[in-house]
Amino acid sequence: MYPPDIAEHAPDRTAYVMAGSGHSLTFGELDERSNRCAHALGDLGVAPGDALVLLLPNGPAWPIVVAAGMRSGLQVVPVNWHLGTAELVPLLTDAAPAAIVTCGELLPGLLAALDAVPATPHVLVVDGPADGALDLESLLAAAPATPIARELLGARVLFSGGTTGRPKAYRQPLLGVHPREAPKRHPHLAERLGIEAGIRFLSPAPSYHAAPFTFQLMTLGVGGTVVCLESFDAVRAIEAIGRHEVTHSQWVPTMLSRLLAVPEEQRGGRAPSHRVAVTSGAPCPPELKDAVTAWWGPILHEYYGASEGYGHTYISPAEAAERRGSVGRPLGTTRVVITDEDGAPAPTGTVGRVCFGAEPDAPLRGMGDMGRLDDDGYLYLTGRATFMIVSGGVNIYPEEIEAVVGAMPQIADVAVFGVPHPDFGEQVMAVVEPAADADPTTLGEEVVAHCRARLAGFKAPRLVEIVERLPRLETGKLDKRALRARYVAEG
Repeated sequence: MYPPDIAEHAPDRTAYVMAGSGHSLTFGELDERSNRCAHALGDLGVAPGDALVLLLPNGPAWPIVVAAGMRSGLQVVPVNWHLGTAELVPLLTDAAPAAIVTCGELLPGLLAALDAVPATPHVLVVDGPADGALDLESLLAAAPATPIARELLGARVLFSGGTTGRPKAYRQPLLGVHPREAPKRHPHLAERLGIEAGIRFLSPAPSYHAAPFTFQLMTLGVGGTVVCLESFDAVRAIEAIGRHEVTHSQWVPTMLSRLLAVPEEQRGGRAPSHRVAVTSGAPCPPELKDAVTAWWGPILHEYYGASEGYGHTYISPAEAAERRGSVGRPLGTTRVVITDEDGAPAPTGTVGRVCFGAEPDAPLRGMGDMGRLDDDGYLYLTGRATFMIVSGGVNIYPEEIEAVVGAMPQIADVAVFGVPHPDFGEQVMAVVEPAADADPTTLGEEVVAHCRARLAGFKAPRLVEIVERLPRLETGKLDKRALRARYVAEG
């Protein structure tokens, strides 16, 4: 995304608008304010290659700060702002940011986390002066509106949980080129979705997620307009599509379920402008696709893949109707291989571990899912290879929750896994073995409260089952697979 390219010939075109407040930025304003932000960061000593963390809810400051980082050669690190203080510490330690942009509401928790982090970044707030932080707006007002002397393309750093739940960074490489020379983002997907100048893209999810972050940059990069919800609400999302004449939108399956839960007379028919919807983040059940198609018509596309960029598959609405349950075929140079338990390629039609290779000769990367390929190379997912939970399109790692619950003196043993949920896809369930002196009548509530006090709310168990003893194999290893299978079967 390089705002001057659009601002040069269309300075008054809207680049970004908040669906609720109506606060908007033209491309001319985005160019000017991101220049000022780039100067302000440079004056603080933030240099190319440094990390810039965004701990921000959706809002009008988001595109300004991202654009500033992307034209200053910085590592732009969007962070889940729902994380608690203890959860931020390992992430910030790894990121080692030179600067963090946040808001007043999140500042106390951030400052508490920084007390345990070796780095000493500059902290900037977007919504007015606050103790312990610099006021971003004052810095912008004092900075030049012209480009910095040496503009360089920045890169995104994505934090995932890794297999143990500890944050693990995937750093896109800094290419050392001018932002105008940036390679196109997901060109094969953009072509199939018709992402081009003039589109109006609805971004209903938190902007720190990989897909919204990327789709926003893709839209702005071609001179389209991003319509951003402050937070997801089904009714407001439907209203925004019509009010802002949205042409494109991106959802996770849970959001689509929420949209369909709105009474039919309230949600109405498809807005005439709305011609492309995309689902990603978790497999979309065929029945859900059918219901969306009955409402919007055949406009729902799906892609599946790794946020880290190992590769993606894609399926069009027409293909999805013919190959129910498939998440499509590889895009671009991506190759998909199904492997057996030994890591060897499995025969066509055999269920095994889904692996991606970003290039024909690139190493294979396991995706954590089980699946099969048909004779035409279409991928069908059949289950999870790991116990990672995908709830509402968000990855949740059981090991992290087990560590928190297991630290309770009332708990002798614990297993955490995902069980099906009609809206979220999966929900977090904890099965606990109480200590000898624990009160089983209150233990479930105590587990939930303990987790909510130490973890982001979406990680707290929604279901807690108390058992006399958890099953373990002869090796002593918890037999979580059999345990989960039992609760899934019981519904």
